[in-house]
Amino acid sequence: MTLLSAAFREAVKKTKDPDQINEMTYSVSYPTGFPNFDFVNGYIQNINGQKRFELGLSDGSINMIISDSGCGKTTLATQAACNIVRGFETSCVFYEQAEVGTNIQRIKNITNFDSDEEFKKKFIVRDAGITTESIYDRVRMVHDIKVGNPEKFTYDTGIVDEFGKKIIKYQPTVFLIDSVKLVLSKKNAEEDYTNNLSMAQAAKTNSEYYTKMVPLCRSANIIMILINHITTDINTGPFMKKPEFPYLKVGEHISGGKSLVFIQNTIFRLDIKSKLSPDDGLGITGSIVNLDVVKSRTNKTSKARCLLVFDQDKGYDPDLSLFVMLKEEKLIEGAGAYLRIPGSDVKFAQKNFKNLLNTNPEFYNAFASFCINHLSSKLIDEYNAIQDANNHKANSSQVYLDALKNISFEANSKLNKAGGTEPNLSEPELVNEDYDNN
Repeated sequence: MTLLSAAFREAVKKTKDPDQINEMTYSVSYPTGFPNFDFVNGYIQNINGQKRFELGLSDGSINMIISDSGCGKTTLATQAACNIVRGFETSCVFYEQAEVGTNIQRIKNITNFDSDEEFKKKFIVRDAGITTESIYDRVRMVHDIKVGNPEKFTYDTGIVDEFGKKIIKYQPTVFLIDSVKLVLSKKNAEEDYTNNLSMAQAAKTNSEYYTKMVPLCRSANIIMILINHITTDINTGPFMKKPEFPYLKVGEHISGGKSLVFIQNTIFRLDIKSKLSPDDGLGITGSIVNLDVVKSRTNKTSKARCLLVFDQDKGYDPDLSLFVMLKEEKLIEGAGAYLRIPGSDVKFAQKNFKNLLNTNPEFYNAFASFCINHLSSKLIDEYNAIQDANNHKANSSQVYLDALKNISFEANSKLNKAGGTEPNLSEPELVNEDYDNN
């Protein structure tokens, strides 16, 4: 530490003001249960020379999933939210369902909680009385309960920072907002919501409340997942406006306005790549979906894409998603009924893959190990490339500074030898050689 940083920390400590004393700590990420999704949005964190993977959604983050209808964005968000809270004793999901698009049984089917009792403990859903104000009130209430009882709701992350201090976090809470377009303030909900002025006012009011939620989420580890629809103009004329955001196509729009988009830590876009039917190789009704990380405050967005398999009956399937990833990258050996995962001697046909996973633990372990090793190696390569680039930048900066010092010294030496004085740089003399004699 420098003398100033040490003196400042000592002085601010005496104020006993937590808002002044608190410093930013290392983030912790929570896996969503879909490894290819978690790795594509993950990064490697270096703390005291110890590297660790941070995979999934960051603590206290605000996230948005956007797509056309039919891509399963609500299903993915629900499964991810439940997988985040599943391993924590006091964690739960708050599902604000402004859309009448699902029911309790459907939620139970895709969340895979062991019992109705566990579902009740881990999942709170409401489908009426949902306004921006009421969501804010609920977030504030959860924040106050957790922050007021840290001994009940915190846990040791196992991370020690550079000062030797344990990093303690609140156990994660997830708020799922479905959807942005249908959640209005009390005032806007009572007004005409069909003209542009009222829509703009609704977006402004919503953004103000969501912005007020950001510090509450950060301090109490409340992760928000917002569902947002991509709508498309009917007009397809030659004079269509440029899309408001770079990850939208011409004629596409999302609700909420620029302010709401600005506060998002990550935005994920889903697009159907291909439809699936029971007669296809995977034997399900659903689709293969592209997931693109189109905005991220923790990772690069360029080429950040993964494939996910959406089963309309059971939700997104992590195993089939990994299988399709390996197949897309041509990492599965063999053909026909003699497919093979590298590192395993078991041969299989694609239509039998899922059943083989469920009945052969040794094969499942070999498949999982190969997938995780493959995903890890890609993230490690990315991390090393970033470190090399950063080292080059640091070296380049020093080279330029040294060069500048040398140039200044040489200029001063020449000036001293000539016995001249420093020129007046405020009024430089302009000479045009081509027209000097005119």
